[in-house]
Amino acid sequence: MRRSLAFIAVVLLVVACGPTVAPAPSTSSGQGVAGTSTPRDLPPQFTPTPSPTFLPTLAPTPGAADDSATAQRPALRAGFQNVLDHDPGWTRYDIEARVSLDSATEQAKISGVARIQYTHRASEPIQDLVLMLWPNNVQYRSSMRAGPALINGQQVVPEVELGGLALRFNLPTALHRGDKADLSIPFEVRASGDIGGPQPGRFGISQGVLFAPTFYPLVPRLIDGRWEEKQAPNGGDTTNSNIAIYAVQLTGPTDLGLAASGAEVDRKENPDGTTTVSYVTGPVRDFAFAYGPFVHDSVQMDGVTIKGWVLEEHKADLKRMLRLAAGQLDLMTQDVGPYPYTELDVVDVPGAFGGIEYPSLVSIGTVGTSNLEIPVVHEVAHQWFYGLIGDDQLEQPWLDEAAATYASVLFLEHDQGTGRATGELSHYRSVVAASPYAELPVGKGVSDYPKGDERYNVYALIVYWKGALFFDALRQRLGDDTFFAFLKAYFKSYEYGFASSKDFQRSAEASCGCQLQDLFNLWVYDGGPMPVP
Repeated sequence: MRRSLAFIAVVLLVVACGPTVAPAPSTSSGQGVAGTSTPRDLPPQFTPTPSPTFLPTLAPTPGAADDSATAQRPALRAGFQNVLDHDPGWTRYDIEARVSLDSATEQAKISGVARIQYTHRASEPIQDLVLMLWPNNVQYRSSMRAGPALINGQQVVPEVELGGLALRFNLPTALHRGDKADLSIPFEVRASGDIGGPQPGRFGISQGVLFAPTFYPLVPRLIDGRWEEKQAPNGGDTTNSNIAIYAVQLTGPTDLGLAASGAEVDRKENPDGTTTVSYVTGPVRDFAFAYGPFVHDSVQMDGVTIKGWVLEEHKADLKRMLRLAAGQLDLMTQDVGPYPYTELDVVDVPGAFGGIEYPSLVSIGTVGTSNLEIPVVHEVAHQWFYGLIGDDQLEQPWLDEAAATYASVLFLEHDQGTGRATGELSHYRSVVAASPYAELPVGKGVSDYPKGDERYNVYALIVYWKGALFFDALRQRLGDDTFFAFLKAYFKSYEYGFASSKDFQRSAEASCGCQLQDLFNLWVYDGGPMPVP
């Protein structure tokens, strides 16, 4: 049985995720905390140029596999493939894209076409469909254009909304529950660098690595009959996505390594010096890839291939990075639930935050530095928290960020002993308690936390660090046996779904057969003085 964690002081290893920089002690005044960079703000000279113009011609529609369940099976471990036989109507993406990258000028181009098969699952009919063009968001160092689209065989020109971030299509006919929209849309993305500088970016080029998450038109969530179409606030993650199925074909430079979400199922060298690689994902929330001059290695663990991709100058860290990823994957499987996919890629994207999570792929921005351990285990934990158990990353980000932060503490406890873990928590507590924001609740939205205080990254301070302290307080209230039983029950209830703060509370109360409203009011909903341990 695990003992409850006591608190002793230790220096915290800074982690950024999704991609927010966690607070660190200020070096200017010796007091308070400050982020190591201003989260998400881009240099003044870079201005995204979302364009309302459309591509001149429609590309051929990608074909879908005749039996998508069979085609997707390589992405899932034996024993987990039956989830494909119970598809509740997940959106299907078939994407073909061509990638060019000029590392010398830090410029890249992605051009392609996406076939999106959307099944309407809500009770109320809809007359329109929205696609998000996330490369036009200020947090991405890129610009994107897309459209017009073919929808059920008819060409539709969309309305451009949110300055190019969203496209709204009026459907030829209304969709009722069970109806499908078969949409094909061409797209083009132009990306640049440096995303690994003093103000890092989510999408772009860093030291010859092109990192490209959500590079295609993405269907947002439909909530109470309305598409979740909104700008993401600075400081946190950008997207909320329902589970979908992906088949992606990428054609790009043969001389560069390629890491991507999902499992590789085909590879073909072309006469023009490019290579076409095909991937399937199983049920995931989105898709990302990285091209770069990588060296790579892999390890096997219980049917999962864990691949590490690093630059040549960072190859001394490769085996340690793989050990950390494998160790956290094993621990999360024990503590939360099984990892269903056949592959997990851990990719070196220098300086692009501490790390960012995507399905079966995480980027790490700290390879080659002394701060490798926490970013790797934190990002791997996100494969469970947000990846498998979805949550609203804009309005209730604590559900994945506090969970992943506490999962990092659990790794330290398991790998290095209780003293190392208690030291981490002690540092969180001392920094939070010394701030003027210590009584804020952890359950607020990204944009709800104060901005403009140069001493503090308040969002990271409260959501990551105070949020991890809440997890430990919950563990102490429940006791170890009940706490870890709760994590497993929570995972089982919301795997491939979405959970809210209230869902999390109900699951915890069901596990203990007790009332936890006072604890949740103090830490999550209302806030107040942190109890002295």
